[in-house]
Amino acid sequence: MSWNNAALVLPASLTAIRQQAEGVLGQVPGVMTEATSRLTALAERAQYRRHPLSDEAAALLGLRAELDALLATGRQLTVTPFMHNVGQQQDSQWTLSADAAVKALAAKLRDGADPLHPTGEQHAVGWLVTSNHPTELANALAALCPWLPLPAWCAALRRLQVASDTMTLPSAPKAPYWTPDEPLTWDPLRAGRRLVGAELAQLESLAADQATPIERLSQLASRRQQHLTHLVEQLDQLARLEGQLWCWYGTGSIEALAAQLEQSGPPAAQSQTVGALLLSPSPLTFWQELTP
Repeated sequence: MSWNNAALVLPASLTAIRQQAEGVLGQVPGVMTEATSRLTALAERAQYRRHPLSDEAAALLGLRAELDALLATGRQLTVTPFMHNVGQQQDSQWTLSADAAVKALAAKLRDGADPLHPTGEQHAVGWLVTSNHPTELANALAALCPWLPLPAWCAALRRLQVASDTMTLPSAPKAPYWTPDEPLTWDPLRAGRRLVGAELAQLESLAADQATPIERLSQLASRRQQHLTHLVEQLDQLARLEGQLWCWYGTGSIEALAAQLEQSGPPAAQSQTVGALLLSPSPLTFWQELTP
C-alpha cells in the first residue's frame, strides 16, 4: 500500500471488546445491591471461625520489619582493571593488583571534590576477586555474577570474555538498529489494555461462579499449598550460592575507613582484581552475612 496521512483514533477492536464487556457489567450494580441486602439480613445468623494458625501467624508479623531492615540505603564503589586511571595496560593486557585496587578505593574515600562524597559515620563492606590471569578472573566472575550481579563486575566479565577470543572480530550492524523482541505496548494500547483488561477481569469473576463456594475454597487451598511449595523450592535454590571472594568489614568515619582499608592487608601477588566497596549509615547486615 502507499503512505497515507492519518489522524489517531481509538482502535475499533478495543472499542468492540469494551462495549461487549460493559453490556454485562452495566447490570452489576443492581444485582450487587440486591445481593448485599440479602447478606445483611443473614449477618446476625452467621458465625465465622478464625484460621487455626491465625494466632501463630500474628505472633510473627514483626518479621516483615526485620526483612525490611535488611534493605539498607547506601553507596557503592567498584574498581576493575579496565577503569581509566585505575588499571594499568601492559601490552594488550589490562592489570590491577589487589593492593592497587584497595588503594584506589581508599583514595576515592578521600575524594572530597566528588559531590556524592559520603560523610558521617558509615558501615562498610569490601569485596575483592583476584587471580593471576585474565582467564582465571573471568572464570571466578562467571561463577559470582549470577549471584552478585554488580554492573561494573558484569561489564568486566564481558570484556574479559571478549578479550579471550582475540581472533574474533564481529561485524558492526548498520544504523538504524533493531530492538529485541518485546511487547509493543505503548500508550494508548497500554492504558486501553489495562482499563479494558480490568473490565474483563470482572467478567471472568462473574463467570467463575460455575463452581460452588466449597469447590472454590478447595481450589484456593490447593493453590496456596502449591504457592508455598514453590516459594520453598525457590528459597532452597537461592541458598545454593556459588563463588569465592575476599571480604573486609569496617565501621567509622570516612577518613577512618580509608585508613582501615590501607592497613587491611589485601592478598599479594595478584595481578588481576576487581573490587567493590559498599557504604551505608545503616548496618549492612545482609551483605556482611553474605560473606561471613
